[in-house]
Amino acid sequence: MLKTIDVGLMANHLPAHKGVIHRLEIYENNTKDLQLNVILKKQIIIMENHVKVMNQLLNQTPNIVLPPIPQDVPMNNNHTMKPDTMFEDSSVALDVHFTATAMAKENFLSASNMKDPQAKKLHVEMALQQLEIAKQYEMLAQQLGWLTHPNASDMERNAAISPNYPVPNHPTMVNKNNSTNLYMNNQNNIN
Repeated sequence: MLKTIDVGLMANHLPAHKGVIHRLEIYENNTKDLQLNVILKKQIIIMENHVKVMNQLLNQTPNIVLPPIPQDVPMNNNHTMKPDTMFEDSSVALDVHFTATAMAKENFLSASNMKDPQAKKLHVEMALQQLEIAKQYEMLAQQLGWLTHPNASDMERNAAISPNYPVPNHPTMVNKNNSTNLYMNNQNNIN
């Protein structure tokens, strides 16, 4: 028998899925980039599967299996490359990347609070699927120049090292040629 907390978490999660699926379908019908469209379709399918799995959990169906992320997705024959859609593909990609990441976090959080072992396991699997979809969006966005992650400089990385937990043999700990120790400078700057 499912615990009240498990039922409550899924009852709150199901309407959110419905809204997200609807938004993804709108995006799918308004994107120009075919790769983005494919990932959107995959996310729609996995989220529909997540709804089915949660309903099976609520119906106490035994031995529930979460279907994997589809590799090949049926393309919408009505999908036309609209030159003047109301959405920019780059904005869609960033929004759905954020959405997939948020759904993954929500699933992990739900799993951590669930009592039923099967519900917990399935929600972890759902979270991992959302993370995989988020990774696909991120890779596409980086490939098309819609998303960049600047590299931290050596100085920025060294400044981030906590003075309370020095790293042995780290360059910030070594005083070369009687020069001022960067580690000590970082400590003084913090104080």
